[in-house]
Amino acid sequence: MKLFSRFSKDYHNLLEEILDEKTFSSISKSLLFSMIYKLEISYKDYGVVKPWALRKDEFLSYLLDCIQKYCDHIKTVEPESVGAELLIKYHVDAVTNVDERSILVYPTEQAMLYAICDIEPKYFFAKQDFIFKHVLQKVLVEGYKQNTLEILQNFNGWSWDISSNAYDDYVINLIYQNLLMMKGEKFLFDWRTDSRAQKNYLAELKRSIKNVTGNHHYYLSFCKLLYKIASKKEKVEITKFLKEKEDLYQECLKQGKSGKSELVQKMHKFKMYHDILKNHKSAYEELLELQKCFLEFLEKKVEKMTVKEEILEVIYMLRYYQNTLLSEHVLIKENPDLAVHLDLVMKQVLTKACQMGILKMICVDREVNFELLKYILDTRIIDLQDIKISIQCEKQEIFVEIYDREVFEKQGKIAFHGNRKEVVLKKKRMVNLFN
Repeated sequence: MKLFSRFSKDYHNLLEEILDEKTFSSISKSLLFSMIYKLEISYKDYGVVKPWALRKDEFLSYLLDCIQKYCDHIKTVEPESVGAELLIKYHVDAVTNVDERSILVYPTEQAMLYAICDIEPKYFFAKQDFIFKHVLQKVLVEGYKQNTLEILQNFNGWSWDISSNAYDDYVINLIYQNLLMMKGEKFLFDWRTDSRAQKNYLAELKRSIKNVTGNHHYYLSFCKLLYKIASKKEKVEITKFLKEKEDLYQECLKQGKSGKSELVQKMHKFKMYHDILKNHKSAYEELLELQKCFLEFLEKKVEKMTVKEEILEVIYMLRYYQNTLLSEHVLIKENPDLAVHLDLVMKQVLTKACQMGILKMICVDREVNFELLKYILDTRIIDLQDIKISIQCEKQEIFVEIYDREVFEKQGKIAFHGNRKEVVLKKKRMVNLFN
């Protein structure tokens, strides 16, 4: 146990109590201790980068609860060994049997974390009349597992490494990250663990988005994308339903001249199904549309913000979002179409942050100020409030050096053709970016 001498006493003792009642092998027990230890170390930085995530104590307590309630048998196997045939066959790191409450897993912390997330019950209930119910549940379940694995994949206790992203499905991950940023992880946690379906979470999601944007653009694009990524079997049933609604929509159009309010309501309801059925965009194109709707949501939300803490969270949110993968080799910020929409929201929030005294203004010229702040904040420094900068004007350029506290991070320059007096910060010494 010397390996875990620095381990948090509370979580160590809680896990030890749980394992005392289990018949796991010593290898499985050691792997669980190592997994929880690494999660505790990594979650500190993860929670800073994603302040909308669950608190560390909530996450770890629930994970320990899952081990206690849903895991009775764990077998670890080495890659390429005789016992690993099942894992090799399906190209996975772990397989679970919910009925037998058993796990077969490679001896790595990430594989064990995936297995525990896979074996726990995940409800994500939606009403039966929601035609995309089963597609939605699959997306949210897979999105949840990918999101949880990120804690160990991208964080190691001293850095945030986005190059290690290894998502099985970038579309699913991006959908899930959208929902996390719009509603917070507590909302999705409650939705996932609500076994009695006490609340209509989908209706709440739809309502809260409309309250911000004043429209249903995101919800419609969301449904279009769910249709595009449905399996062939699911799509047969969904298409049959949509065609029935399309016929009703066309019938309403024929009767439209009557102007009856009841008819208008029916047309409005059926039009959504008509738009979904007649949408000829690919899944990737619809994903782009969904991201534009997401950025519209953020723009409208920032407009109403007056609290410094909310503005600061959006800065972290945009930093994380722009470095999220859109496809295997392309980040959000690298897509030219999305970059335009992203810049609009970033300019809005960074300008507001300067006006509210959250960030130091570097230059009186708003465009120059934005370009400098945008460059500075596109960093993998864990805590943005640790950023220090040094500004220097030379000829028709502004040079900026970025530091993580006292440690040099990166440097860059932008063209500047204005009056040097417009540059507020032009001292060579380091200054804090955040007030």
